[in-house]
Amino acid sequence: MLVGLGTLSVCFSLLFLFAMTSDFSLNEDSYGPIELAADPNQKTLEKLPTCMRNTATLDRYQPSREQWEQCLDPGTKPSVYLSIVIVTRMDDYAGGQYHRFQNFIDSAFLLAEHTKEHIELLIVEWNPPKDKRRIVDVFRFRHSNYLSYRIITVPKKIHDFLPNRGNSPLHEFEGKNVGIRFARGEFIVCTNQDDIWSHNFHNAIKSRVFKKNVIYLQYQAPHNIHENFPPSIVDLPAFPDDDTLYNACRLEDQNWGHYQLPEPIKVTTDRENNFILNVADQAGDFTLAHRDTWKVPRGYREKGGVAWMDIEFICTATWTFDIPVVYSDKSFCCHQQHNNVWEANTEQHNDNTDVNMGDIERKEKSYMNEDGQWALQQVDIWDMGLECLSFYGGLCW
Repeated sequence: MLVGLGTLSVCFSLLFLFAMTSDFSLNEDSYGPIELAADPNQKTLEKLPTCMRNTATLDRYQPSREQWEQCLDPGTKPSVYLSIVIVTRMDDYAGGQYHRFQNFIDSAFLLAEHTKEHIELLIVEWNPPKDKRRIVDVFRFRHSNYLSYRIITVPKKIHDFLPNRGNSPLHEFEGKNVGIRFARGEFIVCTNQDDIWSHNFHNAIKSRVFKKNVIYLQYQAPHNIHENFPPSIVDLPAFPDDDTLYNACRLEDQNWGHYQLPEPIKVTTDRENNFILNVADQAGDFTLAHRDTWKVPRGYREKGGVAWMDIEFICTATWTFDIPVVYSDKSFCCHQQHNNVWEANTEQHNDNTDVNMGDIERKEKSYMNEDGQWALQQVDIWDMGLECLSFYGGLCW
């Protein structure tokens, strides 16, 4: 593309392996640099490009194994306050996927810009379709001094290796576990691509209200509502401007910097008293915990299907491991409405017919992944082609 007398190249400012090569810097009063497994004195990043001129081919970039490992490395200490983890693929899920997912990305950008907290958006691209463009080649990723992006791609070879119910093309819970394994945040929130962040969450992040050894959940209206929407379900147009997007999930007035959470609750199987199916309803859209807390129950149980495991995770965390649950009736995110797809694909649903929640509550049974057998720890991810790309976003020329 010619602009004036010069040639304009559109490209990303790359962060391959989280190298600090741009003017972005972490607040070292709160977060130090990532402690890499590799020798920090090795000069492995000197020849890496700082821009990518062709996002369709990734400039045919082939990282060394050391560079790839550093890109994945979560660090022995957190390097950002929050990691936002989602799993997706470019298959136009439920129709209109493009504008909903762009809204999600922009909402993360606005969260970072408004709170001034260091955040990473970690996208797990699962089993990308061969005939579709890849995420990095589809969406706009804006630069913020407070936001970094990583895309970890799980290829078809790994997808086909894992258990699969009903020939599902995407494994949400296995993918979220991959994000949990490699996330660099002190806190990790697992969410979905159709959500945008509320003013409540902006204020909670700004106020730094979250603590270790707690699971955080929220109220969100059921997703089968497609008219007369409650406040936590939104129907945004394509390509809203920042003000429209930011205020679409306003919900409550805020005392900025002084957000207060409710006290932990005792989750039960009593329908009249903090009933698990009420507390954990729509937990796939928002479950937040400290990076170490997520790993105590070993993430979501992996059975190759959709649904249920977000609820079962809460059962395991709070009943098997006695991790307190804070449930906020003030929503932290809003769901962008779309047609329900997963409910009709019953052959893909995880089988929970033999799971008795009362048994878990009474500590008579527990359901969790075997140690070292989750988040692709049982897979040679280098040999099977797992990819990692880290960047800051924006344009350069």
